Amino acid sequence: MSFRRIGRIGFLLVTANSLSGIIWGANSVILSIYMLSIGMSTTLIGIVLGLFSLINALGSLVVGYLTDYMDRVRLFTVLSIISGSLILLMTVGVPIIVSIAYLLTALFNRYVVLTAIVGEFAKQRNVSDEAFSLSSSFNIVFSVVGSAMAVLPSYLGRLGYELIFIAEAIAVYLTIPLVLNAIRHLDPVIVNAKIERISLRDLGRLRSSWLIKRLLPEALIGLGGAGVIIPLFSLWFYLKFHINIASLGIVYAISNATLALGTLMAPTVSRLLRSRVISVVTLEGLATGVLAIMPSIYDLPLLLALFIIRNTLMNMANPLLTSLINELVPREERGRVFGIWNMISSIPRAVGPGIGGYLMDIGYLDMPLYITSILYATAVVLFYALLRGY
Repeated sequence: MSFRRIGRIGFLLVTANSLSGIIWGANSVILSIYMLSIGMSTTLIGIVLGLFSLINALGSLVVGYLTDYMDRVRLFTVLSIISGSLILLMTVGVPIIVSIAYLLTALFNRYVVLTAIVGEFAKQRNVSDEAFSLSSSFNIVFSVVGSAMAVLPSYLGRLGYELIFIAEAIAVYLTIPLVLNAIRHLDPVIVNAKIERISLRDLGRLRSSWLIKRLLPEALIGLGGAGVIIPLFSLWFYLKFHINIASLGIVYAISNATLALGTLMAPTVSRLLRSRVISVVTLEGLATGVLAIMPSIYDLPLLLALFIIRNTLMNMANPLLTSLINELVPREERGRVFGIWNMISSIPRAVGPGIGGYLMDIGYLDMPLYITSILYATAVVLFYALLRGY
């Protein structure tokens, strides 16, 4: 990977696109347990996590259109201010306020805007694989910081949760000056694609509509892993093996550190296999096999090692898929296509956590993992069949 081709400005954009890793790293460990601690049942937690994905789908579509219609930097700045403020509201510890604030962060989906900006920059410099792999790697490095912070509630109680949410809000606010600094040195077309109007009728006339149809198997990924089990994985370990939250934070930190190294290798895997599509299928297929055997493992150290391996393999594919989409989509459609792609994977996630939470509630702790394995395997086969020629 040639970091020199990305340059200082690229590093600023990549860093801004990655700071949200702190939120991902912390919330993947503490969010469901925090909700449990303030009086929410596991079923209700699953419903809220599912609603987050449903609202995220709506937010992705709306923001995707706005990204191609108005000044991208101004839009990103406004959405970042709103998102940071909503995260701060989650410190109050009142279930209804925490739930609403968390759900609204999904509606104001600033990630679509920034992905479009980074994608336009990467396409102009011909560094899509490198930019998105580096962004994923940085994201995971920051997620290690977030996972490490997850030990705070074990020592500080309620104050620990509050400090984590404050740190998450600061991470959101910091992305604003990074983007503003980078944009000053870039071509104005990166900031503003300027479609003439907003209309849902345009969806059927997009030049990228063929690609959107072939990305539909991603919905099974959203329903399976990202829906049924991934948001509840820390809760699964907590309920099945009674691992305390501090130990979970360390495991997630190690897992994310390993993934950071893995995503840096994603362009190399793509070059060795001579195809982004085959690389995605290979990595996701291996991850699916590992996940399928996890429920039958009761040796905890081995199980945790498999958890780390699965997480690395599955998520190594993400930057390659993003790069593939970025290269195939024209610049004036990039915001909408990234928004629609996010929507495709988000809608099924609205159903998944409710199913996973309910199954855990009635004692079927392992069933979400089996469901996920079947859906993953189906999605990987369909993805290869539809996109193998690209």
